[in-house]
Amino acid sequence: MSRRSRARRIVATTLCMVAISQAVFAQTADELAKQTQNPVSSLISVPLQANWDVGIGSREAVGTTLNIQPVAPFPLTRQWNVILRVIMPLVSQPTDDGLRINGMSDTVATAFLSPAHPGKVIWGAGPALLLPTATNNTLGNEQVGIGPSIVALVQPGTWTIGILWNQIWGVDGPIDRTDVNQSFFQPFANYSLGDGLVVGATIEASASWDADDVWNSALIFTLSKVTTLGTRPVNFVVGSGPLIASPAGGAEWKLRVQANFLFPR
Repeated sequence: MSRRSRARRIVATTLCMVAISQAVFAQTADELAKQTQNPVSSLISVPLQANWDVGIGSREAVGTTLNIQPVAPFPLTRQWNVILRVIMPLVSQPTDDGLRINGMSDTVATAFLSPAHPGKVIWGAGPALLLPTATNNTLGNEQVGIGPSIVALVQPGTWTIGILWNQIWGVDGPIDRTDVNQSFFQPFANYSLGDGLVVGATIEASASWDADDVWNSALIFTLSKVTTLGTRPVNFVVGSGPLIASPAGGAEWKLRVQANFLFPR
């Protein structure tokens, strides 16, 4: 065999291996993308979610929140898993006098009990716990709270459609603070375009039932892509949308950028 023939064969083999590896990664990316859309999947992940709330107060200022949201599943039995989901917000909130309040807000931890082998409807249920971790009184409620949380979704074909809900009541805290009585609703719908690329829409609605202005709700449209940083799979998300309900002086628009670091088993 001549040197030219050998070179051609090496090039052809290399291109074939590259094509196969790309096809395998595309399949893996789609599988990972589907798991990232399932809050009770058996996937360890560490999302870092940055949010900008635009149009706050009379100065129409911008507030920022960085949510650190680790998710870790644990096998309880062969039939059941427990999925621990924690949200730790780091906040920079503007004031009307031009200053900012920076620090950590209250933490919400949820433990979902979910079937290890679900049917067509994937679901999880368990307690949600509010922890008074705020570093400033204006950034939190100074109360311990607890209540139920439920998530349910279906994933027919390339679609993921579901809803997440929790209700938290305050059970302990200073007597001079308003008791916590709040709910969170999050319906969501996502459509996979292939190669780990997903478009979606969600409503994130918070209700403070004892407040004068009950609702604070945003409609967010998202675009996400599963790729790799070195050997680590990462799901990058960008999103934006209007506030469809907010208290007086609340934001008018929300922007979001997220990096979700994935640890498949």
